[in-house]
Amino acid sequence: MASFGDLNAFAGIGRLTRDPELRYTPSGTAVCKFGLAINRSFRNQEGNNVEDTLFINVSAWGRQAEHCAQFLKKGKRVAINGELRSNSWQDREGNKRVTYEINARSVQFLDYMKDTGNTTEDNYSKNKQYEEGSLNDENGPDQENNNAEEDNNEEDIPF
Repeated sequence: MASFGDLNAFAGIGRLTRDPELRYTPSGTAVCKFGLAINRSFRNQEGNNVEDTLFINVSAWGRQAEHCAQFLKKGKRVAINGELRSNSWQDREGNKRVTYEINARSVQFLDYMKDTGNTTEDNYSKNKQYEEGSLNDENGPDQENNNAEEDNNEEDIPF
Protein backbone atom coordinates (compact mmCIF):
# COMPACT_ATOMS: atom_id res chain seq x y z
CA MET A 1 0.00 0.00 0.00
CA ALA A 2 1.32 3.47 -0.89
CA SER A 3 2.25 5.82 1.90
CA PHE A 4 1.67 9.55 1.56
CA GLY A 5 3.29 12.25 3.66
CA ASP A 6 1.31 14.57 5.86
CA LEU A 7 0.14 17.90 4.53
CA ASN A 8 -0.42 21.06 6.54
CA ALA A 9 -1.34 23.78 4.05
CA PHE A 10 -3.68 26.75 4.21
CA ALA A 11 -4.71 29.09 1.42
CA GLY A 12 -7.39 31.71 1.96
CA ILE A 13 -8.60 35.13 0.89
CA GLY A 14 -10.31 37.42 3.34
CA ARG A 15 -10.39 40.79 5.07
CA LEU A 16 -8.56 41.94 8.19
CA THR A 17 -10.79 42.11 11.26
CA ARG A 18 -8.45 44.45 13.14
CA ASP A 19 -5.36 46.54 12.54
CA PRO A 20 -2.14 44.49 12.55
CA GLU A 21 -0.10 44.40 15.77
CA LEU A 22 3.67 44.45 15.26
CA ARG A 23 6.00 43.21 18.00
CA TYR A 24 9.55 41.96 18.17
CA THR A 25 10.92 38.83 19.81
CA PRO A 26 13.81 39.23 22.28
CA SER A 27 16.17 38.21 19.45
CA GLY A 28 14.82 41.06 17.26
CA THR A 29 12.58 39.09 14.87
CA ALA A 30 9.44 40.97 13.81
CA VAL A 31 6.06 39.28 14.46
CA CYS A 32 2.82 40.72 13.11
CA LYS A 33 -0.54 39.36 14.26
CA PHE A 34 -3.94 40.15 12.80
CA GLY A 35 -7.36 38.61 12.42
CA LEU A 36 -8.80 37.40 9.12
CA ALA A 37 -12.47 36.97 8.17
CA ILE A 38 -13.21 34.57 5.32
CA ASN A 39 -16.78 34.63 3.99
CA ARG A 40 -18.57 31.82 2.21
CA SER A 41 -22.12 31.39 0.97
CA PHE A 42 -24.04 28.21 0.27
CA ARG A 43 -27.57 26.87 -0.03
CA ASN A 44 -28.92 24.93 2.91
CA GLN A 45 -31.26 21.92 2.67
CA GLU A 46 -34.27 24.20 2.50
CA GLY A 47 -32.79 25.98 -0.54
CA ASN A 48 -32.06 29.26 1.27
CA ASN A 49 -28.83 31.16 0.72
CA VAL A 50 -26.74 31.16 3.89
CA GLU A 51 -23.76 33.41 4.62
CA ASP A 52 -21.09 32.03 6.94
CA THR A 53 -17.88 33.67 8.15
CA LEU A 54 -14.74 31.99 9.46
CA PHE A 55 -12.62 34.09 11.81
CA ILE A 56 -9.00 33.04 12.21
CA ASN A 57 -5.83 34.61 13.60
CA VAL A 58 -2.75 35.01 11.41
CA SER A 59 0.93 35.47 12.30
CA ALA A 60 3.53 36.79 9.86
CA TRP A 61 7.25 36.86 10.60
CA GLY A 62 10.35 38.84 9.67
CA ARG A 63 10.34 41.44 6.90
CA GLN A 64 6.91 40.27 5.78
CA ALA A 65 5.59 41.13 9.27
CA GLU A 66 6.96 44.65 8.99
CA HIS A 67 5.33 45.11 5.57
CA CYS A 68 1.99 43.88 6.89
CA ALA A 69 2.12 46.33 9.79
CA GLN A 70 3.08 49.19 7.48
CA PHE A 71 0.61 48.69 4.64
CA LEU A 72 -2.39 46.79 6.03
CA LYS A 73 -5.24 47.94 8.22
CA LYS A 74 -8.66 46.73 9.28
CA GLY A 75 -10.91 45.86 6.33
CA LYS A 76 -8.14 45.37 3.76
CA ARG A 77 -8.27 42.28 1.55
CA VAL A 78 -5.37 39.78 1.56
CA ALA A 79 -4.49 36.32 0.28
CA ILE A 80 -2.68 34.12 2.80
CA ASN A 81 -0.66 30.97 2.19
CA GLY A 82 0.68 29.17 5.21
CA GLU A 83 0.17 26.40 7.68
CA LEU A 84 -2.19 25.75 10.56
CA ARG A 85 -0.64 25.88 14.02
CA SER A 86 -2.17 25.12 17.43
CA ASN A 87 -1.36 26.66 20.80
CA SER A 88 -2.29 24.80 24.01
CA TRP A 89 -2.40 26.11 27.57
CA GLN A 90 -4.31 25.83 30.82
CA ASP A 91 -6.60 28.63 31.90
CA ARG A 92 -6.90 29.93 35.49
CA GLU A 93 -9.44 27.25 36.38
CA GLY A 94 -7.08 24.50 35.14
CA ASN A 95 -9.03 23.73 31.96
CA LYS A 96 -7.02 22.83 28.89
CA ARG A 97 -7.49 25.42 26.14
CA VAL A 98 -6.46 25.27 22.48
CA THR A 99 -6.41 28.00 19.85
CA TYR A 100 -5.53 27.74 16.18
CA GLU A 101 -3.81 30.27 13.98
CA ILE A 102 -2.26 30.47 10.54
CA ASN A 103 1.51 30.81 10.33
CA ALA A 104 1.74 32.84 7.10
CA ARG A 105 4.40 31.89 4.60
CA SER A 106 3.18 34.55 2.18
CA VAL A 107 0.78 37.47 2.43
CA GLN A 108 -0.42 39.08 -0.78
CA PHE A 109 -2.08 42.50 -0.59
CA LEU A 110 -5.15 42.51 -2.84
CA ASP A 111 -6.27 46.15 -2.49
CA TYR A 112 -4.74 48.85 -4.67
CA MET A 113 -2.26 51.14 -2.91
CA LYS A 114 -4.38 54.20 -3.69
CA ASP A 115 -7.29 52.51 -1.88
CA THR A 116 -5.34 51.86 1.31
CA GLY A 117 -5.36 55.48 2.44
CA ASN A 118 -1.76 54.94 3.55
CA THR A 119 0.30 58.14 3.65
CA THR A 120 3.44 56.21 2.70
CA GLU A 121 2.10 55.75 -0.83
CA ASP A 122 1.33 59.47 -1.06
CA ASN A 123 4.91 60.31 -0.06
CA TYR A 124 6.27 58.00 -2.76
CA SER A 125 4.08 59.50 -5.49
CA LYS A 126 5.10 63.08 -4.53
CA ASN A 127 8.82 62.29 -4.53
CA LYS A 128 10.11 62.42 -8.10
CA GLN A 129 12.91 59.94 -7.43
CA TYR A 130 10.44 57.19 -6.44
CA GLU A 131 7.93 58.11 -9.11
CA GLU A 132 10.44 57.81 -11.93
CA GLY A 133 12.03 54.70 -10.43
CA SER A 134 15.55 55.91 -11.22
CA LEU A 135 18.03 53.05 -11.03
CA ASN A 136 21.11 55.11 -11.82
CA ASP A 137 22.23 57.01 -8.70
CA GLU A 138 24.80 59.09 -10.62
CA ASN A 139 22.04 60.70 -12.66
CA GLY A 140 19.55 61.72 -9.99
CA PRO A 141 16.13 63.18 -10.77
CA ASP A 142 17.53 66.64 -11.56
CA GLN A 143 20.14 65.27 -13.96
CA GLU A 144 17.53 63.25 -15.84
CA ASN A 145 15.34 66.33 -16.34
CA ASN A 146 18.27 68.27 -17.84
CA ASN A 147 18.91 65.47 -20.32
CA ALA A 148 15.23 65.41 -21.29
CA GLU A 149 15.32 69.14 -22.08
CA GLU A 150 18.38 68.69 -24.30
CA ASP A 151 16.69 65.88 -26.20
CA ASN A 152 13.71 68.11 -27.01
CA ASN A 153 15.79 70.75 -28.81
CA GLU A 154 14.08 71.35 -32.20
CA GLU A 155 17.36 72.11 -34.01
CA ASP A 156 18.49 68.49 -33.54
CA ILE A 157 15.50 67.04 -35.44
CA PRO A 158 16.81 65.58 -38.76
CA PHE A 159 13.85 66.62 -40.98
